[in-house]
Amino acid sequence: MHECKKLLLAAGVFLATLLAGSGVRGEAPRVVGWLTGGSPQSDATLLSAFREGLKAHGWTEGTNLRFEARFADGKLERLPALAAELVGLKPDVIFSGSTPIHILFKQQTSMIPIVMGTGIDPVAVRLVSDLSRPGGNITGVVGFLNATSVKMLEIATSLAPRGSRVVILIDVNTPFTAAEHRDEVMRGAKDLGVQAEYVEVGSKDDVMRAFTAMAKHPPAAIVELPSPMLWHLRREVIDETAKLKVPSIYPFEVFADAGGLVSYSAPIEDGYRRAAYYVHRILQGANPGDLPIEQPTRLKLVVNLKTAKSQGIKIPQSILLRADRVIE
Repeated sequence: MHECKKLLLAAGVFLATLLAGSGVRGEAPRVVGWLTGGSPQSDATLLSAFREGLKAHGWTEGTNLRFEARFADGKLERLPALAAELVGLKPDVIFSGSTPIHILFKQQTSMIPIVMGTGIDPVAVRLVSDLSRPGGNITGVVGFLNATSVKMLEIATSLAPRGSRVVILIDVNTPFTAAEHRDEVMRGAKDLGVQAEYVEVGSKDDVMRAFTAMAKHPPAAIVELPSPMLWHLRREVIDETAKLKVPSIYPFEVFADAGGLVSYSAPIEDGYRRAAYYVHRILQGANPGDLPIEQPTRLKLVVNLKTAKSQGIKIPQSILLRADRVIE
């Protein structure tokens, strides 16, 4: 009888261990999907920030969480199929990495909760009807990236002569192609006394052709608008811009860290880390439609002085004094 009790106790401990390893309180692990336009390499810091955020709220892969990550590797034409694949898995919640992806998910599911990590004004692109009470299945964090375009142009004009030509590099697959946004930028350029020229790209080949054309007739400065594809191709974009030796303004700090001249945006890692909180709330039972969408609390100007010196570009003292961080 004593040996029987010992066996039963051992079996109980073994079963408890199995249950603890499979989920919370014996439940199966919850499933979180992830879709971005980049790759595991280009998105490494973002993925790390998101996982850190999940862990801070008690969610760990292999115990109470299963992570289903999909990456477009800069090929945005792959996004619809990847989004459909994730929706088909019926995860508990899906993290979405950019506005084009948010729109795809809205088209494909009205049931699975979608958490945004960044993006433009979601009301403007009809993802939600209200920021404070979004309704539906979409919530999260946005960067209001559409609001920074004119500010980036303003920074560019402080680095270029008045009346000069400034190229706006834009991915045709993003909402920045909308007429109202383009009109706003063109009005800003007129007020700032520069000639804004839009250069549209939709693939890596387009990007390389655009820089070949710019090499023949270099602009006074380049402003790159946010894009999943350009994020993925940031190494190529920065290298090609360096050959032109003209001032360049990028939409995220990671570009400045990689050798870009200037970046201006809300810290994207903060948004991804905060998005994990939304995932946590939803996994706990919250309705995504009841969770207010958060806007950035700060914008960060980063100047790579090392790049400026190597390319012979003089950064005005006014920009250096405004900079939140200077890379030397």
